[in-house]
Amino acid sequence: MDLGKIVWTVSFVLVLLSSPMLVVDLIAIQRSVEVASGADIWYDGQLSVDLLRLQVAIRALDQDSSPDLIDDVKLRLDNVFNRINSLPEAGSSEWHTQGIGREAGVAEVRGAVERIDHDLPLLDSDPVAFRLVADQDIERAITAHRRMSFSVIDRQNKLISTMQNQVNAFKVKLLGYGIGFIFLVLALAWLMRRHMHSETALRATNRQLLDLTQNLVVARDAAVRSSEAKSNFLANVSHELRTPLNAILGFSEALLSGIFGRMSERQAEYISDIHHAGGRLLALINDILDLAKLEAGKMELREEALDLVGLAAEAVRDLRETARSAGVSIELEPPSHDVGIFADRMRLRQILDNLLSNAVKFTPAGGLIGVTVERDAASRTVIIVSDTGIGIPAADLARVFLPFEQSDSKLARQAQGTGLGLPLVRQLVDRHGGTVRMSSEPGVGTEVVIELPAERALVGEKASLSSRSV
Repeated sequence: MDLGKIVWTVSFVLVLLSSPMLVVDLIAIQRSVEVASGADIWYDGQLSVDLLRLQVAIRALDQDSSPDLIDDVKLRLDNVFNRINSLPEAGSSEWHTQGIGREAGVAEVRGAVERIDHDLPLLDSDPVAFRLVADQDIERAITAHRRMSFSVIDRQNKLISTMQNQVNAFKVKLLGYGIGFIFLVLALAWLMRRHMHSETALRATNRQLLDLTQNLVVARDAAVRSSEAKSNFLANVSHELRTPLNAILGFSEALLSGIFGRMSERQAEYISDIHHAGGRLLALINDILDLAKLEAGKMELREEALDLVGLAAEAVRDLRETARSAGVSIELEPPSHDVGIFADRMRLRQILDNLLSNAVKFTPAGGLIGVTVERDAASRTVIIVSDTGIGIPAADLARVFLPFEQSDSKLARQAQGTGLGLPLVRQLVDRHGGTVRMSSEPGVGTEVVIELPAERALVGEKASLSSRSV
C-alpha cells in the first residue's frame, strides 16, 4: 500500500474514533458536574443559619422580653419550619440535589422544632420559662442537624471524588490524543519533505535528458501529477486534522477556565501544556496548508486599500512582548509619509509575522530588530526587516527559502522551527508580484528586503477599502 494512503487512513481513523470518544467523555463529566453541583450543601447551610438565628433569638429572652423580641422568636421559628418544609425529598439533576429532605437528621430536627412550637403559648405568658424549655430543644435540633451536615458533606465529597476521577481520566486521554496528533503531523511533514526532494531530483533529470527521449517527457508529466496529488493530499489531511485539533484546544481551554470544576496546580499545568502544544500544531498545520495551496496555485488574494505602516506597527506591537521576553529590542522606523498599498491585508501580515518571528528567534539577548516601510524612487513599496542576530552563511542563503530547510549553523539548529516561514514569505510575495532578497553575515546580522510592484502603490487620497478577489 502507498505510504500516502497509509498516513491518510491513519488520520481518518484517528479523527473518526477520537471525536465521538471525546464527546462521550465530556457528557459523562457534565453529568457528574450536575450530580455534584452541591445544592444539598446550600440547603443544609440555609437550615443551619435559620437554626442558629432561632437559638440566638431564644437566648436573647434572658435580657429582654419585649414584644418585638417575642415576635422575632416566632418569626425565626416560622422560618425554620418553612426551611424544613422546602427541603427536596427527591433527587433532581435539574436542581442538583440528591434529596436532602430524606436525611434521617431532618426528622430529628423537625421533632425538636415542633416541641418548641408546642411550648409557644408559654412564650407570651412567661418568656423566661419558655427560654429554659426551648433552649434545650433548639440545642437538640442543632446537634441533630450537625450530624446530618456531616452525612451530606461526606456524600458530596464522594460525588466530587468520582467527578475528579473522570476529569483525570479525560485529561490522560486528551494527552494521549495530543501526542498522537504530534506524531501524525511529524509523519505528514516527513512525507511532504520526501515528496519535495523526490520532485526536485526528477525535475533536474528531466532538464538534462528532455531532448533524448520522449519517455522522459512522460516521466516528467507523471511527476507533475504526483506533485498535484501530494498538494491535494496535504490540503485534505490538514483540513481533517483541524476538526479534532480544534476540539482538543476548545476542551482544554474549557478545563482551564474551570467550568468543569477546580483542578490542582499540576493538573492545570498539564492541561496548559496540552493547549500550548495544540496551538503549535494548529499553526504548523496552517503553514502546511498555506504552502500546499500556494504550490497548487489555489490561494486567492483578498485585496484592499490599506495603510502598510499601520499594518507593520500592529505586527511590531503584537510581537514586542515576545521580543522583550527574549531580551531583544524591536523598533519600527517612522516613515516620512504614508505608505498606502493595494494588497491582501492578512497575507501581508503573515509575511511580516514570519519575518519578525525569525528575527526574534535568531537574535541573541541584547540584540536589535529594525523594521522599515518606505517607497523608493521607482514607486515600489519596500519592506525591510533587519536584525543583529547570528547571521546565515552565504552557502545557506538559497536553502533557507526552500520548505523545511534551515541553516546548518550550530545556533540555527538550536532554534525551534519547521523551516516553513521563509518559503511561505517568498511564495506570498511572488503571489503579489513582488520580489524578496536576503543578505546576511555570520555574527553580524541579517537583512530581508521585500519589493512590491509600483502598480500596487496608492498615491494621493486614500482609496476605498472595498475588497475584491483575484
